Amino acid sequence: MVKEKDVIRVAVVEDEVMLAQMMCMWLGRHRHLEIVGRASDGERGWELCKSAKPDVVLLDINMPGVDGLTLAERLLKELPQLKIIIVSSRLDPYCLYRLHTLGIPGCVSKACSPDIVAEAIAAVMRGEEFQSPDYVNAWQQARQDPAAFFKMLSDREIEVLRLLAKGLDLDAIAARLQITYQTARTHQRNIRQKLDAHSAAEVLQKAQKNGVY
Repeated sequence: MVKEKDVIRVAVVEDEVMLAQMMCMWLGRHRHLEIVGRASDGERGWELCKSAKPDVVLLDINMPGVDGLTLAERLLKELPQLKIIIVSSRLDPYCLYRLHTLGIPGCVSKACSPDIVAEAIAAVMRGEEFQSPDYVNAWQQARQDPAAFFKMLSDREIEVLRLLAKGLDLDAIAARLQITYQTARTHQRNIRQKLDAHSAAEVLQKAQKNGVY
């Protein structure tokens, strides 16, 4: 078990200015919490975490530029000692799948009270996981759904689907993933078959429905 620190250094990465300010004000009332900085997008969030070296980062998902999931993946690789708590309103299947596969220790819905955020900070600093009830319920429902897209597609196919949803063509996808054009085309064909999509537009519709964008 991780020993609790006297003062926990917290960074906030959130593009909604009012919400970020309110979160910092509320957390700042706690003597054991020190706000070390705030950032409004993923790239600034990375610079903040690298320079300020917080113990915990409260991280939104939907942000301009580098999104929270991409930033979380980078933080886990390059700053593994940093505790990450996602604070977001996203409960779509892709988001839940990514949070699960990345192993994010804390997930809190924006609909929760600030007290829940404080509970999450305390839990992750003890080395525990913390998910607010709506995240727990949504993930349980997704896991029980036999038609959940992450059960139908392989990890590589999900990656290709994400790049298709971003508007990349097969040449660009092949270059990004360091695979051949033919392999990328095969993945695209398999995705269509598994999702029962009969056109590129229908693939994108199903991707967006599952939160892949």
